[in-house]
Amino acid sequence: MTRKNSGVRWVHAIPIAVGLACGIYAFSLAVPRLVTQLSGVEGTFRAERCTWETASHGDRQAACEGSFTASDGSFTIRRIEAETPFDTPPTGPVASRVSGPSADKAVRPGIAGSLAPMGLGLAGFAFPAWALTAATRDALARRRTAAGPAPLPAPPIGAKAGDASDM
Repeated sequence: MTRKNSGVRWVHAIPIAVGLACGIYAFSLAVPRLVTQLSGVEGTFRAERCTWETASHGDRQAACEGSFTASDGSFTIRRIEAETPFDTPPTGPVASRVSGPSADKAVRPGIAGSLAPMGLGLAGFAFPAWALTAATRDALARRRTAAGPAPLPAPPIGAKAGDASDM
């Protein structure tokens, strides 16, 4: 039995759009953080003000603001926010990276925090990729069917009807 349709219809436009939006949003969070972790300026973050927040899973975490000083002493950012919350407010300097002297967030080392949103982004792109591939394949199949059957190939040059070389 041949497939007549992949099952992709116009009603799938909403899940396709949601998948694309989730993928783009997750990558927009992860890529700048990963770039900062891989090529940012090393230094130390000193927490000056922390507030307690409740995470989505119920744990309490400290969101902190403070200052950042580059390891080589080339610049100091007086007011900067730590990108990831702390389990307890830090009492001393914390190793961090920033994208440059005009950064507004300090990122702690470790790429696991960037890889999780990137994995979510890839998962978000999976359904739209499948749906668009299936829809394209079906559109091409419909175009080939509408054009009619393909003509038979011409016999080889020099062959005569009934020749053994035809078979």
